Amino acid sequence: MNLTVLLLSSAMAGSGPWAISEGDTSVYTGAESQRLERLTQSSGARADDVLDVDDGLETTGFKAVVTHGVRENIEVELDVAWLRAEANRPGGPLCAALGPDTCKTTTGFAPLGLRAKWQLLDELTGAPMSMAVGAAARLGQWTGPTRDRTTNLGEGTTDFGPTLAIGRSGGLGQGFWSAHVDGRWLVRQSNVAGASPPIPGSEYSVDLEVLGGTRAWWSVGPTVSYWERPQGIDLEDLLASPRLATDIDRFARLRARSVRVGGKLLVRSSERTTLVLGGWGTTAAVNNPLVVGLSAGVSFYPRPAESGAN
Repeated sequence: MNLTVLLLSSAMAGSGPWAISEGDTSVYTGAESQRLERLTQSSGARADDVLDVDDGLETTGFKAVVTHGVRENIEVELDVAWLRAEANRPGGPLCAALGPDTCKTTTGFAPLGLRAKWQLLDELTGAPMSMAVGAAARLGQWTGPTRDRTTNLGEGTTDFGPTLAIGRSGGLGQGFWSAHVDGRWLVRQSNVAGASPPIPGSEYSVDLEVLGGTRAWWSVGPTVSYWERPQGIDLEDLLASPRLATDIDRFARLRARSVRVGGKLLVRSSERTTLVLGGWGTTAAVNNPLVVGLSAGVSFYPRPAESGAN
């Protein structure tokens, strides 16, 4: 099997430093489900407190990611998701305390993701590691009217920022291993004119993934994701203020942090088709929900690139 194609099948949906061949296209389609049961309190003596979200929130949906190699070592990507978020008990105490329609079911498209990546270093040509730089955009203006719901799909903003990915790979028996770290910083469009800090504030994320298998047809390994929005107020301060608690940008005002730990399994039926199974859970959070989730999908290359570079 082609090692470059295997690396790309292990690092789908924009992750990893590896870029697909010029003229080639990869497609990922899948479904995912998340369950939220608690919200963390945030700081000081209440740092370990949690709020039960009545009988929990469920989010399910479908996702498609299309990646295309536009030049040698340069790719662009489109990420589209359709989601349904609903509260299991919309009339519960927390939902009632936050006002009418707070836990109303929300259905629609999540913010659209756009990415471009340029692979600067390639270990397969002698570099000590593979590295890529890029840019990301997230477009979600249509989610603005429902951003005050616990079931919101976004905060109604347009966001831009840089990305960086570093990775390495190697042989493992008759298979291979790969590891990569991805970082992203997004500057958020403020929903409140003149607000300092902006509402919502900028955010950054770091994702780590290590996969390996002793046969080329499978890979398995852990994933870790860190996300933070460092500017904003704490959840207990929000709930203590009737004005802020009923504001449409109440959740966008929060500073927040989360750490998710999970795993991924890839099963390749051919060099160009891969089944992807994943699971994750929040292990630490500040002003953010504790979530568990599952995903399943298929990544495939509709046709091989005409270029023989990879």
